[in-house]
Amino acid sequence: MSNTRPTPTRARRTASLILIAIGLLIPALSLIPLGSLWLWQNGLLLYWTAFALASVAIVYIAQRRLLPQPHSAATPTTERPLEDDTARDALQFGWSPAEEQAWKDVKALARRTDPDGIASPDDLLKLARDTVAVVAQRVHADRQDPLWQFTTPEALAITERVSRRLRQFVLERVPFGDRLTIAQALAVYRWRGAIDWAERAYDVWRVVRLVNPATAAANEAREQLSKAMMEWGRDAVSRRLTEAYVEEIGRAAIDLYGGRLRISPDALTGYMSEKTVADQETLGEARAEPLRILVAGQTGAGKSSLVNTLANGLRAATDALPATSVYAPYVLQHEGLPAAIIIDSPGLGSDPGAIGELVKKAADSDLILWVVAAHRADRAVDRKALDALRSHFSARLNRRRPPMILVTTHIDRLRPFGEWDPPYDLSDNSREKARNIRDAVTAASVDLGFAADEAVPVSLASATQAYNVERVWQRISDALPEATRAQLLRALHDLKSAWNWKSVWSQAAGAGRTIAGALKKEVKRSDPGTSKNNNASMQSKSHDNSR
Repeated sequence: MSNTRPTPTRARRTASLILIAIGLLIPALSLIPLGSLWLWQNGLLLYWTAFALASVAIVYIAQRRLLPQPHSAATPTTERPLEDDTARDALQFGWSPAEEQAWKDVKALARRTDPDGIASPDDLLKLARDTVAVVAQRVHADRQDPLWQFTTPEALAITERVSRRLRQFVLERVPFGDRLTIAQALAVYRWRGAIDWAERAYDVWRVVRLVNPATAAANEAREQLSKAMMEWGRDAVSRRLTEAYVEEIGRAAIDLYGGRLRISPDALTGYMSEKTVADQETLGEARAEPLRILVAGQTGAGKSSLVNTLANGLRAATDALPATSVYAPYVLQHEGLPAAIIIDSPGLGSDPGAIGELVKKAADSDLILWVVAAHRADRAVDRKALDALRSHFSARLNRRRPPMILVTTHIDRLRPFGEWDPPYDLSDNSREKARNIRDAVTAASVDLGFAADEAVPVSLASATQAYNVERVWQRISDALPEATRAQLLRALHDLKSAWNWKSVWSQAAGAGRTIAGALKKEVKRSDPGTSKNNNASMQSKSHDNSR
């Protein structure tokens, strides 16, 4: 069971303040009407002492049980696993594997940072630099100077974004954050030495009140418990502020070094890759970059039949007629599926260059349907191609490998050969056909490195009698979040790598205008004749006006 620390909410903070107020005010308010002298004279002091101790103890125990306890940086603790949070954040922001690992590093840095170690603005700046360095070293691990892999506009944009989000955090979560001025904060900081004098004076008072030992003992117990609760609340707030500071800077740094600030949202929304533009004749007028689904496998596996079935009966050549010699795109439309094209590929065979070309096509795709024949055991070419594809993406942590679905075709040709009476329940051991289908799918999955839930058995004997294709659609739908992440990173990679000559020309023209304006001012400033003529003209006009 993971040691999960719940996220503080407004309700929890309100409950914490109410509990602390109850613990501090009830004993004090009960003492006001009674009076310490009256309690002493009437023999009620011990009863009140017991009541105060019980009240504070109950509130203290309730607070420890109901509210999250902060982790102490001084003592080692078992950190809660970050995989769930990181996976959720990566899915939300579309991070690459390198950026996902950078976020894990940021979360770990936030958790091990001691808030008490931040005693000056310099410490705060150092923590920010450490956070940025952690992200830079992870995202640009292959660069000699990873910390400086950003442009000036990106640096300005990140400063603006961090300031805007931290401002919102201070306004919403810091008490009096919208009221306390910088001058007031500096005044409090300058008078911080007065706290030490107040504590010394209070220690003297604690000694003086020992004249009445019973009252002193009760007050001391109550104050120690109250002090413990106040310190707990202070530590919890400072811990949350520190973590929020580190995480916000880390998240912004990931966008900075990941290149997201280099691309405007409008450019990303309207982006269309060169491959899609080249497919315009088949796709028609596309308004945005569609999801690209690649269908791959050996010759005779049933790729074209699968494309034909998924793409609503388009005339794709079947593998029975070995005519699929080029990568052929088709429009793919299905309810619940975003704009997409499906690409039929040439069958893998003895051509040594086919795997390299397939890897290039996979790099331009967002989802891969790998097709194998269930009744064939010769999968050496499939393994070699899949190994090359996986190696390609594992070496490029700035990209995310497209999700892959294993489609096992020709299940109708498994033993018993004469039997084909779908549907088949693969968990039913009473039917030999179902057992053989299950064994064939399991063997193909293990052989090619797919998980059990990534394989779908189908039969494409005819377009009218296709079996289990709806399960393929379901798996495509399940893979959409991961495919969308791959699509986003593919678009970012292409846009970062592409030269925008129109923008370069505009920048050059703007620089020329700026230089020309500066030279013109310098010429006017340095030409004495022009200056004298201007002065004479002004004097003449002044004389005429006086006349």
